[in-house]
Amino acid sequence: MKGELLLIRHGKAGSAEPNKNDFYRPLTEKGRAEFTTFLQTIQSQIATEGLEVWTSPLTRAKQTAALFTTELELPTYAEKVFLADGNLEACLNALKMKPNFRVACVGHEPFMSMWVHELTGVRTPFHKGAMMRIVFDGADVKLDWKQSPKS
Repeated sequence: MKGELLLIRHGKAGSAEPNKNDFYRPLTEKGRAEFTTFLQTIQSQIATEGLEVWTSPLTRAKQTAALFTTELELPTYAEKVFLADGNLEACLNALKMKPNFRVACVGHEPFMSMWVHELTGVRTPFHKGAMMRIVFDGADVKLDWKQSPKS
């Protein structure tokens, strides 16, 4: 399998509240502003040609994907349930259908850091709004870079 996978954790969202459906929890205004500023600073590191964007269907992830596609002038994103439930096998199966894939996936913790570890063997924190680029070259899978609004 050959390709590039850009994993993105959604930006800062409002706090979870008891008796409220977590599915609809939105980004905060601070989270939107921080992620947009972060994108502007790292935009040159993201090759956008042929880049597909997949997102979890949860509101905060879709809002992050919308900021990402707007700021980088990409076509719209596609919702993928496996990004909400952390099903790495389903993600890999979808990627296998695309030779030389270039996909950005917007999802959630703890799944994003678990995926990085399972794919590359690297354990690393995955802050809100952070991105990690994983390169697949046959059996060789490596963490190429990671960026965070905190760095």
